[in-house]
Amino acid sequence: MIIRSNINAKITLTCATAAISTALLLSGCGSTGTKPNDAASKPAETKSNNPASAPAGKIKIVAAENFLGEVATAVGGDRVEVTSVITNPDADPHDFEPTADTSKAVNDAQVVVYVGIGYDEWMDKLVKASSASKKVINIGEGLLGKKDGDNPHIWYIPESMPKLADALAEQLGTIDAAQADAFKKRAQDYKTSLTPLTDLVNKLKQPSPTDIAVSEPVFDYMAAALNLNIVDPKFAKAIEEESDPAPGDVAGLQDALKGKKVKLFVQNTQADSPTVKTMVDLASSNQIPIIHVTETEPQGKNYVQWMTDQLSELQKAIGSK
Repeated sequence: MIIRSNINAKITLTCATAAISTALLLSGCGSTGTKPNDAASKPAETKSNNPASAPAGKIKIVAAENFLGEVATAVGGDRVEVTSVITNPDADPHDFEPTADTSKAVNDAQVVVYVGIGYDEWMDKLVKASSASKKVINIGEGLLGKKDGDNPHIWYIPESMPKLADALAEQLGTIDAAQADAFKKRAQDYKTSLTPLTDLVNKLKQPSPTDIAVSEPVFDYMAAALNLNIVDPKFAKAIEEESDPAPGDVAGLQDALKGKKVKLFVQNTQADSPTVKTMVDLASSNQIPIIHVTETEPQGKNYVQWMTDQLSELQKAIGSK
């Protein structure tokens, strides 16, 4: 959950239900009576028995978050028109409420990409409300085998973006078969562009489990990839849910920091909490390195820059060369 001290991060543009209704009215489309279970959880799934047909112009793709849109643009090239919904790093994807324009864009899209597993649930609703056939890539469930209730920050899984690139190439190839090989080539090129990140992950992976503490479970998947063991999962979960951590969990984290029992402390800088500030100050006073991470992609950076910058900070903290 993104909470900011001086910025209202929960962007509420309009009522989601009204947005959906307005958009469908604008596009001249009515409800098709889609069943709730029709929402796609697999990359090859569509809203009808007939796949999206090849367009006369560019293939329209809507991505829930901008870093997903980056992959779609890289794979689709000049054959696609990509709309990313969440582009403001101060926005909270959990609570975002779509506008009528967003609803219409999703209805008109031939491909929709989102995290799923409850993270950007508003996109799930827009897909269900759409009357048009489309390819739907729900990354969490369809590509990574996650389910509702699992940690939704799946972009911190090193394999997530390569899998998305391949899935996009496959789905775009079914829409425009003449360009199928070109889509696959661009997907491979995109995966190659991730090499600096992949190399850094491999380099920083610890030979044995190393204890760390975190303010929220934003970084957990990357921590697992690096063989970093999180000692305060209950504390972090409470902070994410905007509730007070149990006294025992607070005491446990304080003990870990005061006793220097953790290698570092990972702070989600987009969350503003007096409890977290206390822990950050405690880590600092005990000379425990603090790694700064974010839930959304910072302005002016792409996915690779975002991830590698955070890992470079961690690299300095653990003394890896």
